[in-house]
Amino acid sequence: MSVQQYCLRWNNHQPNFISVFSTLLHNESLVDVTLAAEGRQLQAHKVVLSACSSYFQSLFTANPCQHPIVILKDVQYNDLKTMVDFMYYGEVNVSTEQLPQVLKTAEMLKIKGLAEMPDASAVCKADPGKLEHPDLVGAGLGPGGTGGPESIWGSAESQQQQQQQQQQQA
Repeated sequence: MSVQQYCLRWNNHQPNFISVFSTLLHNESLVDVTLAAEGRQLQAHKVVLSACSSYFQSLFTANPCQHPIVILKDVQYNDLKTMVDFMYYGEVNVSTEQLPQVLKTAEMLKIKGLAEMPDASAVCKADPGKLEHPDLVGAGLGPGGTGGPESIWGSAESQQQQQQQQQQQA
């Protein structure tokens, strides 16, 4: 005889998680790590950094301190702030001028969602709406883009959908 089980589901679990951690960061509440670059510092949560960066996960696992101070050489403070914002919010807006340095920092810190990506030069210079790499999807770059503040990286499936929309419009 099998016992009946019930699935209890919190429909807003993920948005709530993001909201709570973002609020904790904003209020510097329950922070347990200090990141420093260019003589400036910011507070964060080791669990968030570890979840979003294999670099931080390895660092905190190998060095289990209560409140470590991580001094990052060769990292600009503004790029570090951008990476922390990306890890907490899942998206950031950066200018064309900032993009190469931000991506370099993401590679250095092994930020998930940014670090394992094609070279930024994979975007066609002649037509920014056309992309050469299957994992690179332009947000608002071409006629099929939404123009919204979404990440420029997406799945092959989202690229196929974008290409189908462009073909239908042509």
